[in-house]
Amino acid sequence: MSIEEAVTEIAGVMKKAGLVWLAWDGRRPVPAWFATVEGQYVVLADSADGAEQPLPGLAAAPTVEVVVPAKPATNRLASWKATVRRLQPGTDEWTAAAQVLRTERLNAAELDTQLERWRNEADILVLDPTGEISETAGRYDATPRAEAPVPTRATTRGKPPMTLHRPVRRRPKLS
Repeated sequence: MSIEEAVTEIAGVMKKAGLVWLAWDGRRPVPAWFATVEGQYVVLADSADGAEQPLPGLAAAPTVEVVVPAKPATNRLASWKATVRRLQPGTDEWTAAAQVLRTERLNAAELDTQLERWRNEADILVLDPTGEISETAGRYDATPRAEAPVPTRATTRGKPPMTLHRPVRRRPKLS
């Protein structure tokens, strides 16, 4: 498959995606929202501990695996490799990408300062397809992907709380 054919196939599956899963440098995949800007796929990666999506180290990664989930999200639609390129803040390409990302950003805080915050605290990254498609419909990798949960301080609750106003079940009268 030529790179042009691969890019066309990738464009077809990316139209169906609302978010993707990204894996780089041997890390476990993480979800990321993205936008398509003039045929390029861009993501916003928080470079500090800010309010945007945390993708630590993605800007420095040479390549990333992009997994496109199917609907329902329990299946994969495709998986492809991309190189990562950081857009320089203040350039026309950065501004165009930021404007599109701004319209795609759900539940954004402080809209009036959003672009300035992105300029200072986040990276806008372009995911350029390499032409390598590792999974597509009918051609899936059979490797099991079950992983242990991420360690956390969260615990399960004790016994369930008492419920007030339970409906009373009455026995039918025997006549």
